[in-house]
Amino acid sequence: MTAERHSVAAADSLRSGTSPAPVDRLPVADRDLWQNRVYVDVDAFVRNVRAIRAHVGRHRELLAVVKDDAYGHGAAELSRVAVAEGVDVLGVVNVDEARALRVAGITSAILVLGITALAGADEIPRWGASTVLCQLEFAEALEAGAREGRQRVPVYVKVDTGMGRLGIAARDVPRFCDRLRDFPHLSLQGLITHLPDAEDKDFSGGQIEVFNKLIGEVRRRGHAVPRNHLANSAAILELPDAYFNMVRAGIILYGLYPSEGVARSVPLEPVMTYRTPVIFSKEVRPGETISYKRMYEAKEKSTIATTPLGYRHGYPRLLSNRGEGLWRGRRVPVAGAVCMDMTMFDLGPSARPRLGEEITVLGRDGDEEITADELAAHAETISYEVITSLGMRSRRYYLRGGLLYPEPRERRALSGQYY
Repeated sequence: MTAERHSVAAADSLRSGTSPAPVDRLPVADRDLWQNRVYVDVDAFVRNVRAIRAHVGRHRELLAVVKDDAYGHGAAELSRVAVAEGVDVLGVVNVDEARALRVAGITSAILVLGITALAGADEIPRWGASTVLCQLEFAEALEAGAREGRQRVPVYVKVDTGMGRLGIAARDVPRFCDRLRDFPHLSLQGLITHLPDAEDKDFSGGQIEVFNKLIGEVRRRGHAVPRNHLANSAAILELPDAYFNMVRAGIILYGLYPSEGVARSVPLEPVMTYRTPVIFSKEVRPGETISYKRMYEAKEKSTIATTPLGYRHGYPRLLSNRGEGLWRGRRVPVAGAVCMDMTMFDLGPSARPRLGEEITVLGRDGDEEITADELAAHAETISYEVITSLGMRSRRYYLRGGLLYPEPRERRALSGQYY
């Protein structure tokens, strides 16, 4: 089978949830044969972007949060797609992520959502990014860097309306905005704040009210502030009053809802599937034990498959003896302790796995599916941690238009993530 024909077949299998052809027939180098694989469905990502855009209204700007390597999905690849779909701004957590996108050829607007060290302030104009502000000292350093580079840097004043993480107290915001007049190379775009609990309508409503009043007060002082944003993923789904000029879509871009209780007001499709190959298998007898501390004991004659997936790859150790995988369309339990570099699965009696055959630990196989929320529940965490941990530490492949292709290694290296 040619590489192109195999790509089409693999893409079809990913959509249908059936196991793809054996891994030794994938068009990749020999050194990649035993790699865990993240499959990123670009078509699903596009449909999510379009659904979000339709929900909030096309007259509002859409910021796509692609921090932490797009939650493990690959920031360079998906940023390119997002921009092609009309996303207005890309949100990153620090200037290193902004640099990586620029080096990858992304030319659209980028907003640094986190704090930058004073010594790195000149990197913001150097890479053509905008940033949040909540410290006068940083504004001074940023002004110096922008003046040296003969640029004007767009900035947003970060307001703490209840998150308690970053930001200026609401009462100090008007005076802070006035002080920015002393910095001619900084262009005040608007205010930004964050919701700690969008499902708490009373608390969030209070934040929205404070934010709205602040915008009015700042404008009365002569600041245009045309681009103000508050709505994160949960607020996009729950709180239309929080939309303002721009919304910030994060986890929902990748097809996951922020929590169980949030409204399903936008139809979403999970973007990530994670599979690990069988690198060894053996038959065990009743009473034989598996892995550290002999946590798993075979109750009957069975086949144990070993995979190169461990907690260093982001597969939580809490899934020891409680997680499951999907093999040939059925659930199989994790057998024993998850190791640093390997995890075992009990495939049951008479199982005959092929070397290289993949076990799905996140995603669909046949009629069965393991969701990020299910993994998170077993691991006593949240879906955000699951997908970022898995996605940032394994080889990524992209499904688009019926073709499956690997992420270029040089593009992966730009993000600072290695596997």
